[in-house]
Amino acid sequence: MISFTSLRERFLADRHGGGALPGLAAALTAIGWRAVGEPSPEELASYLVELVEACVTDHHDTELLVDAVARLLRDSGPLLDGGLPPVAAYEPAAREVVERYVRGEARRVELPFTGG
Repeated sequence: MISFTSLRERFLADRHGGGALPGLAAALTAIGWRAVGEPSPEELASYLVELVEACVTDHHDTELLVDAVARLLRDSGPLLDGGLPPVAAYEPAAREVVERYVRGEARRVELPFTGG
């Protein structure tokens, strides 16, 4: 379970140090979102910032946040066979994004070697 206190502390620290967008974009990159193509991790992270802020300043429910992130991932991802899988299929990825953001692990992800 994701600690609301840890999420709030991380988000508030980010507010004073460049914002949450870089950490959330890095968390999306860490789960492989860049392979989706569009939207980019940075673009999608801008929407995630709003969801995290709503959790921190309004509802304080990290499970509601995970559900909202899962819904966003589903709605932003590619259509498979013309249909969308259920939101529940995206919950593990959503939980990983939020956990990586809270722990700050996403900032330590190394980019793959591209040759040279």
